[in-house]
Amino acid sequence: MGYDDEYYEDDGEFQDEDEFDIQTKEQLRNRLIAVACSAYGISAAVHIGLLLILMTIIIAVPEPEKEAVVIAKREVKPQEYDEKLKRDMHKTPKIQAEEVVEKPIIVLEEEVEVTKDVPKGTDLSNLSNKNLDSTSVVDAYGVGGGAAGAYGQRWGKGSLAREGGSEGTESAVTAALRWLKFHQSPDGRWDADGWTANCSRGPTCSGPGTNLGDARYDVGLSGMALLAFLGNGHTHRFGTFKRTVSRGLKWLKRQQKADGSIGFDHGETIYNHAIATMAICEAYAVSRDFTLKRYAEKAIKFCVEAQNPGLGWKYGVRSGRNDTSVTGWMVLALKAGKTAGIKVPDKAFEGARNWFARATAASGEVGYETPGGGSAFLPQNDGKYDPSQCMTGVSVICRIFTGERRSEDGIRKGARILSENPPTWKGTNYRTVNFYYWYYGTYAMFQVGGEKWKAWNKSMQEALLPNQRMGGCEDGSWDPVGEWCLAGGRVYATAINALTLEIYYRYERAQAH
Repeated sequence: MGYDDEYYEDDGEFQDEDEFDIQTKEQLRNRLIAVACSAYGISAAVHIGLLLILMTIIIAVPEPEKEAVVIAKREVKPQEYDEKLKRDMHKTPKIQAEEVVEKPIIVLEEEVEVTKDVPKGTDLSNLSNKNLDSTSVVDAYGVGGGAAGAYGQRWGKGSLAREGGSEGTESAVTAALRWLKFHQSPDGRWDADGWTANCSRGPTCSGPGTNLGDARYDVGLSGMALLAFLGNGHTHRFGTFKRTVSRGLKWLKRQQKADGSIGFDHGETIYNHAIATMAICEAYAVSRDFTLKRYAEKAIKFCVEAQNPGLGWKYGVRSGRNDTSVTGWMVLALKAGKTAGIKVPDKAFEGARNWFARATAASGEVGYETPGGGSAFLPQNDGKYDPSQCMTGVSVICRIFTGERRSEDGIRKGARILSENPPTWKGTNYRTVNFYYWYYGTYAMFQVGGEKWKAWNKSMQEALLPNQRMGGCEDGSWDPVGEWCLAGGRVYATAINALTLEIYYRYERAQAH
């Protein structure tokens, strides 16, 4: 008998076992149903269900927390300050080649849109020559650039050397900012007649000239000092001196009155308001700190309301009189506001141009209150200083920045006059020292450019760099021997000269129209 037959014979036995199994299974099923319907069964089912649910829950073991990595702009470290470094015009830094980045770093920062509401005669070619905290257009001279300095520019590396600066000029700026920092008052101001209380690096600062200024101009001096820091790329949010700038801005904001004026009481204190407005508007423009906006708006509104209809400004609100000096500062304040996005009526700039045209003589000389009729001066200094072409410098730069062509007759003649009267400071002969004139003239001649600028720049450096104080508590300052130092003292001399030496990387030249 084979395998198949044996399997077949056993088949009957398997059928009998199946029948037995079916009966047994039915009994077991009935018994299970009875148990399941009892209290014990229900309880067991509930517990088993809960157990199954718990088994599906995955308990995640937390990974060790990783330290957050912030990716941001690489800050270029400035050259280390050395008070013994010679501050001259002969040291030219090497222009480093652009670094090639194979895998660009994604920069996470607030994106700020460039305002389309740009004053006449300005465009993106007037952007500052610096790496800014924002992309705002800053095209008014007297207000600085953004968070950078001479070590990196929006327009490419090498601007410092390319435009005529040097390691010596930048060392002089750094020294001046350090001096201003060390002589800031605890409340944030620069105290015209009390700053010597902050001398802490040796005996009290001393030297020729009028060390202390007039207390009425604390606001203007503080604004000018802040502009010097802002112009070198230090804001209240960025830079080596951000704490200094922050304290100064807080003090300046506290000085604003309900009508929007800052530091203005009467008469000549209108200068306080113009310069403080410039500082606040610039700080707002480059930092985009919107807590500054309302201060800037109120300050600009006061400027507009103080203007004589169709003309310029003088002391007071719509006094009916005009002068080139006050008008120049007001134009710069309004331009700073405009570039910060504050609304400024076009007629304000048109009125200023009308005044500059009226104050210009046929020769191209610009007067203080009349055509070609002399410059501004302090009565106490009458006869002590040689006449300057300061008002001509004011007119040239303001005309360019309010949209006039450099080929205009008044600008061409003005540039020629300035080039014939370059900065001069020889030894203890202070008759030709006028920091105010050199500041305006430097910014005007930079815009003119060409050989005239190169010659002016050389004279300006030869006047300022060798005469900056080195060593002691005075290190970085300039002796207040100039014509306007009677009002502002050593703080004024140091702040305005720092602004002058920041010309190389602050602004792109306005395009010819």
